Amino acid sequence: MKDLYQQDLVEMIERETRNFQIWSIGFPSHPDFAIAYELLWNEFGPHGGMERMEAVKSFLLEDPYEPAPNGTFMRYFMLVAKDHKGEILGARDGVLLLNQEYDPDLVLVFLSHIVMKPEARGTVLSYWLRIAPVELATSYLSNLLSMGKIKVPAPDQPARQFGMKVNLAAEMEYFSPEDPISLQRILFYGRGGFDAINPRYFPYRQPDFRDPEQIKATGNQPVPYMMLLRRMGRERQAVIPTDEARAVMRLLYDDFATHCIAENLKGSLDAVLTRLNARESRGGIELLPLPTGARDLHRMRPLFRYTAFTRYYPGEPDTKAYLESGIAEKVKANPRFLEEELNRLADELESRQRFVYPNREKDLEWTPKTSSWRKR
Repeated sequence: MKDLYQQDLVEMIERETRNFQIWSIGFPSHPDFAIAYELLWNEFGPHGGMERMEAVKSFLLEDPYEPAPNGTFMRYFMLVAKDHKGEILGARDGVLLLNQEYDPDLVLVFLSHIVMKPEARGTVLSYWLRIAPVELATSYLSNLLSMGKIKVPAPDQPARQFGMKVNLAAEMEYFSPEDPISLQRILFYGRGGFDAINPRYFPYRQPDFRDPEQIKATGNQPVPYMMLLRRMGRERQAVIPTDEARAVMRLLYDDFATHCIAENLKGSLDAVLTRLNARESRGGIELLPLPTGARDLHRMRPLFRYTAFTRYYPGEPDTKAYLESGIAEKVKANPRFLEEELNRLADELESRQRFVYPNREKDLEWTPKTSSWRKR
């Protein structure tokens, strides 16, 4: 790819995405809102990972140009991708966040959820849904700037997000060999330039998004996740400054505070801030690179769910349930369990049939002997 002429790349992308359009849903009465929310809820809601509908509706109705009492600006977004017939192929939602008291030059693009219909999987559409919020962030910054709400380093450079640091953030399950979805998602974000903040200093938990009555009946159950970041334009940096990591955590929890009970958030927030404060004198937090394919699956080692849960989330409900699933016995019985599983997964990835433009002509495969395409 790096040797292709720039226009070749542009034409490849245009051919791949020519039948797609991305639309922004700006209010609850939008005709696509119910469909998009249902797609997201069906994927994430049953496991407590999706905000309730009344909360999402309130996000869309709030004025994004009026900050929270602590000064944090928040703009919720919901995007849908459609084909040329107007059929929805996928949805994405998230929040744009900035508070110049936390970090004067940082805007955080929190990529909350994404879901693709089966017919759109294997296309570049998911990549567009991952990067489209950056355009929303630029527009948001422009409006805040014109209203005199913020100051930016480069007010005459909108193409460079006015000189602001842009971080894309996403939550992700820790890797476990028996969970193929976790591998797929990690590879997806690894190829997109994301790193994981070292959980040793950033033991992040997603808050419990269930109905307050359910939480009251069963107890608060935040979910251990790793926090992924793409620090745009700074992807090659191996360390994130402690102040920046702290700002990321505070911004995320400012968002959660809009629909979660404050007392349910405090423990998880304090756990990360305490670790970051203890790291203050060291100057930064290690960013762990994610794998992108079979050849660098060894990057999964520090992100192995068993290792992360036992070291950084001991005694939590998810840790207890995971250890009781049988994984603890497997690891103790075989000291090379992780290495063998990584080798197995690498072999599987290497053996998969590769396709050109995989959203089209999926019944064609390349025949090396004849150097031609044939029907399967």
